[in-house]
Amino acid sequence: MMHLKWFYPFFLGLGVGLIAMVLHECGHIVAALGLGVRVKRVGIEWNKGLFTVRDQGTVRQNLVIALAGPFVNMLLIGSEPWYPVLALANLCYALANMLPIEGSDGFRIAACWRRIREEKLAN
Repeated sequence: MMHLKWFYPFFLGLGVGLIAMVLHECGHIVAALGLGVRVKRVGIEWNKGLFTVRDQGTVRQNLVIALAGPFVNMLLIGSEPWYPVLALANLCYALANMLPIEGSDGFRIAACWRRIREEKLAN
């Protein structure tokens, strides 16, 4: 008979990873609401994970909102002395989200930054 205690690290990591994702999305939501951008829906899909649907903001609003999720994860890395697993989950989630892959925060941040630079060069 297999002992279930062998599955504990897997389910712990899964649960803590889910907490990191939820807090990440909360960062986006708080930033959007703080900037006056209406949040329409928060959801979860197998191929997308957790996501937020909101009104389109200005380029600068979109930049701040995109940065807010990874910023929350980076702050939570500070939980390491008390809860190392939570710190590691947040580090991994922040790094993965900052990759400039289409649909990621890193992609949105790069696109906003590019548009801001183009605006400055046009003026």
